[in-house]
Amino acid sequence: MSDVERKDSLRTANLLAALALELTGRLERLTKRHPNETTSSLAALNVIGFYEGCSNNALSRALGLSHTATVRLVDKLEASGLVTSETGADRRFVSLRLTESGRERVQELLSERCRRLCETLDILSTNDRRHLSRISEILLRSLVSAAGDADHICRLCDETSCPEDRCPVHNRAIALESNSES
Repeated sequence: MSDVERKDSLRTANLLAALALELTGRLERLTKRHPNETTSSLAALNVIGFYEGCSNNALSRALGLSHTATVRLVDKLEASGLVTSETGADRRFVSLRLTESGRERVQELLSERCRRLCETLDILSTNDRRHLSRISEILLRSLVSAAGDADHICRLCDETSCPEDRCPVHNRAIALESNSES
């Protein structure tokens, strides 16, 4: 790689980092109803919605939180009336479910997030949006190194906008899982 290519690559990396940080910050400010509400709590609601009846352990893995932090988070979500937990036959197992309020909060969050991001993307031409989509798919696929990565990467995804059959992360995770079984 020449010096010019290296400088261009570093500039692109810096621009991408600045864009990702600013978009993340804007979305976090937009989606929080209360200063104590975290991105993890919103992601937890979405993951529980994906996997109704999931355990604290599965939620912990998807969020990238310790078991203790996940238990505290679930306790807060329960106290807010967004989640219910039921103890299974094995008292160590907890089954998590969204309440109607939790379901409404997830839909509100995802709709608002997509609406705001679409406003940002509206300055791009149709062709530029297609290129950005293609590049995003390539980059996302490259971030999946194990099947379990998909739950973490897509923890705040809108499955309506990106259904499993078209999701580059999900499809890469399936391919990795198939390869490991062979």
